[in-house]
Amino acid sequence: MTWFLIILAVVIVLLLILSLTKIKIELTYKHTKDDDLLVAAVTIWWMRVYTFEAPLIKINEESPAIIVEEKENIAGSESKKDKKVTLQTIIHDIHLAERWIRHVVGLNRIIRRFLRHVHVHKFDWYSDVGVGDAALTGPAAGMLWSLKGMMAGLIGNHVKMHRMPKISVTPHYQAVVSHTYFSCMFMFRIGHAIFVGLSIIKHWKRRPKWNQDQDQKATETM
Repeated sequence: MTWFLIILAVVIVLLLILSLTKIKIELTYKHTKDDDLLVAAVTIWWMRVYTFEAPLIKINEESPAIIVEEKENIAGSESKKDKKVTLQTIIHDIHLAERWIRHVVGLNRIIRRFLRHVHVHKFDWYSDVGVGDAALTGPAAGMLWSLKGMMAGLIGNHVKMHRMPKISVTPHYQAVVSHTYFSCMFMFRIGHAIFVGLSIIKHWKRRPKWNQDQDQKATETM
């Protein structure tokens, strides 16, 4: 009985430590003309446990699709693969997201509750834009400024910002320029992520039976 209580106490302590552990996610995207680089890194306890990198995005000449070269590193195990993104896959993903949003009752409330525990420590977004015509470059730069300001305001209203976002748009009136650098770093506790996952599963199981039948048919046809 004593050993059982000791093991139970150890398990409870480990679960408590795990729930309080913070996850740091760093996102970086660079675009210069035809060159793209997307990097996502997950760090726990100062150790990088997962890295996703897409160093190459190109158009498939044989079919209307985009080829994305992906690299993943999970705890030192690296893998590479090419992923083809077509219009059909995009439509499928959109329909899948719509089913989740429609069927999970209270999903918006669950996500907003989770976002209150997300801490953003870095949000940098710099762009250089030019279309070779001063009359067109000005409005394009203005639209980009508006888009960035709207996104920064939307994010700031739902998460905890620890530093003011750094955004800029530099117009080039006499040249064709397309350059973007985006970097974001945010943190949250594993316990909050687990709570969100359990809440989504709970609400997903409570969806009406006719929705469950539709999901089953959709899965069988995929």
